[in-house]
Amino acid sequence: MALPSSGTITIDDIVTEFGGDAPHALSEYYRGGSYVTSNNTDVPTSGTIALSDFYGASKGMTGTNTANASSTGTGATHTFSSQSLGTADDSRIIVVTVGMGVNNANRTISSVSVAGDSMTLRVGAVGSNTGIENFRAEIWSVALATGTSGDVVVTLSGTIGSNRGVAISVYSLTGGVVVAPSATATDYDDTTTTPQLSGNVNTQSGGYVIGVGTAFKVGGTATWGGLTEAIDMRTGNVVQTVANLAPTSTETPRTITLDYTTGTTGAQCVAVASWFPS
Repeated sequence: MALPSSGTITIDDIVTEFGGDAPHALSEYYRGGSYVTSNNTDVPTSGTIALSDFYGASKGMTGTNTANASSTGTGATHTFSSQSLGTADDSRIIVVTVGMGVNNANRTISSVSVAGDSMTLRVGAVGSNTGIENFRAEIWSVALATGTSGDVVVTLSGTIGSNRGVAISVYSLTGGVVVAPSATATDYDDTTTTPQLSGNVNTQSGGYVIGVGTAFKVGGTATWGGLTEAIDMRTGNVVQTVANLAPTSTETPRTITLDYTTGTTGAQCVAVASWFPS
C-alpha cells in the first residue's frame, strides 16, 4: 500500500512499505538502491533525502529477463533444461513467454511448467495463413518462491513439422506483485496486409509489462514501440521476439506496437501482459 500523500510520515512507515535492516536510517532508502524501486521518482538517488520525499511512495516490482532459449525439434514436448530463474524470493512469480510455429496441423500449447510447477496461461494470440500453418504467442505465469534454476517444459497438442520451432523467455518478477496480470492485449494478422500489430494496455507506475510476438519468415529483426526489445530468436522459418518495460508513470492506456516490415510473408501475432503493483 502506498505511503500517504500528505501529513505525517515516519521512518517506520517507510520500513513497513519497503523493508530494510535495523537500525534504520533514511540513507538506506535512496531510489534505485536495495529497497526503493525506480517508480518513486520523487525520492532522490543520492544527496539530501527527507521524509517528505516519500509522499505517495510505493514498493513497485522488479522484473528481470533471466533466460532465453529455443528449440527446432519437431516433437510435441520441448524441454529447456536448467533455465535461470533469478534469485529466490517469497514474493516472486515466474513468467514464461512462448512463441511457437507449426506447419503440419493446427496445434495448440497444452501446458507449460517450470521447475515441476504447472503454469497458467494469462494471454495468447494466434495467427494463421492456412488451415495447418499457425503461429502462437502466449504468456504464462506461476508463483514460485524457491529455487534459482529449473527445467521449462512446453507441451504441444502434437508434433510441429519441419523448419518450425518453439522459443521461450523467462522473467522473474518480485516485490509488490500478484501472479495474474492486471491488463492484457492481443493482435494478429493472417494475411500480412497490416505489417504493424498493436494493442492497448493500462500500466501503473511500479508495475511491469511483457510482450511476445511471433511471425513467419521475417527477413530482419522486429521493431517494438512502447516496450524495450529484449531479444529476437529464430527457429527455422519462425521469428519470436520479446520486449518489456518497467513503467515510471501510469497510462490508461499505453499503446504497444510490433512492426514486422522487413520480409514477413505469412501470419503474425502479438500478446502483451501488464502487471500492477499490489
